[in-house]
Amino acid sequence: MRFLDGLLFWEGRVNRRDIIDAFRVSQPQAALDLKAYLASLAPGQVFYDTRQRRYEATSSFRPIYGTPDIGPWLERSRLSGLSIEVLPTLDRPLDHDLMAKLYRAIRDRTAIIIAYQTMRRAGAEDRPITPTAFVSDGQRWHVRAYCHLRRGYRDFVLSRIALSEASMTKGHNTTFPPIDLDWETWVTLWLAPAAHLEDNQRRAVCWDYGITQGHLTVQVRRALEFYAMRRWGLDRPESRLSTIGRFETAPPADPKVSQREGYNHCPQNDAGSEIQQSGEVGGRVGAHPASQQKVSGRNRR
Repeated sequence: MRFLDGLLFWEGRVNRRDIIDAFRVSQPQAALDLKAYLASLAPGQVFYDTRQRRYEATSSFRPIYGTPDIGPWLERSRLSGLSIEVLPTLDRPLDHDLMAKLYRAIRDRTAIIIAYQTMRRAGAEDRPITPTAFVSDGQRWHVRAYCHLRRGYRDFVLSRIALSEASMTKGHNTTFPPIDLDWETWVTLWLAPAAHLEDNQRRAVCWDYGITQGHLTVQVRRALEFYAMRRWGLDRPESRLSTIGRFETAPPADPKVSQREGYNHCPQNDAGSEIQQSGEVGGRVGAHPASQQKVSGRNRR
């Protein structure tokens, strides 16, 4: 039924032949399936075109299962001859064996030793880490982990990691890491058309992003705020969007874990940079939306 729902939404028409071609069923079975779907529709959603011998959607048609995913329809249209092109992505290799081992370390909350290649060092460096989460910034995958060597949370690019077969030794500080406040804290950003745009350009930006109430609201973890700003181009002066407000939702206070010795509150990124967010990064909690905010990328490596 979802197939028929999507077909009526995208193509605006459907008949038994569509079911037969898609699922290789008999005509009687296709007729029964189509009849069952049509019976579930509200009156006035479709009409039967006697000349074309098919059902067609009316202007009031609304899919039963909500707006269908565009992916399957684009693939079906491409196979039928519709011109559809997608630019290739420069994907970084993803070691599935590595991800599996990191996943088990996250699941079991255990520390492991990795060899990590940064942009600054000539060779890889051994790091004892406790992985806590996987992160994608839209272009590459990281593992977020507490680095016992640097005594702080870091984001490690998966394509630059090699696992060491050595077990953890007593020489490393592998006590269970403190709470990751930057991961547990959520940041709400108010985005609006940039002030330097002309009125017609601002209207176009509102159309681009579906802005109907003067601003767009997005929520990200504080640990990922830098990536969001960079991916959306908010760190560039020519950006068509600007941040007009920033609000933090702090996790429940737990002084026993948040004030442990060695905890570094500034989010760190070993993907070639160390990201620090000071009071200038988006301002205070609950900053007024009229104030302009920026994310700091100081101490980037």
